[in-house]
Amino acid sequence: MIRPILISLALLLGSAVPAQASKDPCAWLIPHLKKYNLPVKEFIYIAKRESGCNPKAINARFNKKGEVIWTLNKNGSIDRGLLQINSVHKQTVRSLCRGGLDLLLELNCNLKVGSYLYQRYGLTPWRIVSSFP
Repeated sequence: MIRPILISLALLLGSAVPAQASKDPCAWLIPHLKKYNLPVKEFIYIAKRESGCNPKAINARFNKKGEVIWTLNKNGSIDRGLLQINSVHKQTVRSLCRGGLDLLLELNCNLKVGSYLYQRYGLTPWRIVSSFP
């Protein structure tokens, strides 16, 4: 009789940790943000608002030829990746990540460029943070 109780207790205790961790679906980002010296609270907020914490997020739609047919930005630029880095930063991406804008869909490149922009401009590239709670 004690054994089923112990097993049940172990299952309950074991499931408490994932339940707590799952309260914030972006918590997995914390060590990555720290690695790139980005303020955790602000950039968790940015990642949630900008991409839903999806490193592969793109704010555009493309046709079969690869041409942009829709973008959220009125100027036609495209935002990519976790922090939704704008395509106007193409040269920065090329310099820091050694490639094109599609590298922004890789977490490390996105955070590297995000860190560079933050060090240079603060939170300005992410104007949405002005509504940060």
